[in-house]
Amino acid sequence: MIGEVVGVFGVHGEIKVRPLTDFPERFERTRTIYLGEQHIPRAVERAHQHKNMVLLKLAGVTDPAAAEALRGTALAIPAAELQPLEADRFYVHDVIGLRAQHVNGRPLGTITDVLSGPGHDLFVVHGARGETDVLVPAVKAFIKSVDVAAGVVLIDPIPGLFDDEYEEIR
Repeated sequence: MIGEVVGVFGVHGEIKVRPLTDFPERFERTRTIYLGEQHIPRAVERAHQHKNMVLLKLAGVTDPAAAEALRGTALAIPAAELQPLEADRFYVHDVIGLRAQHVNGRPLGTITDVLSGPGHDLFVVHGARGETDVLVPAVKAFIKSVDVAAGVVLIDPIPGLFDDEYEEIR
C-alpha cells in the first residue's frame, strides 16, 4: 500500500491521498494505481504534492461524490514498480512472515504484523509465548538484522520480554 484516500479536493473529482511511502514523488510518475483489496486498476490523469498530501486525479472520477466514495480506500502499485532500497532497508510487507530468532539462536516466533507508531514501528512476534503476541520496537537496539532472503529477523530483546523465567530485581 502506498497511500490512502482521506478526502476530496475541489469540484472536479480530485482526491486527497495520505502517502504511506517514503517516496511520495512516485505518485507523479505512476500511470496506473490499484484501488482497495480488489486492486481495481485506475489510470492516473495527474498527481502533485500539496502540503503533506498528494492530490490525484483518476480516470472516471469526475465529481466530488465519486471522489468521496473512495474515502478510506487503500492505493497500491504492483511489486515490480517498487523503488529499489539500500542494503539495510526493507519493505514492511517483506518482514511479515519472517522467523524471529534471538541472537543466541533460540526461535522466538513469527513476525505477523508491523504496527506504525509516531516514533518507530513495532514488530508483532507471534508464537513466542504460546498465543500471546510480543511487540518488539523496530529499532537497532533490538533488531540486529533483517535477512529477507534467509527469512530471519535477529532480535536482541531486553530480559523478560520473551522469557517467563526472568525475575525482576527489586
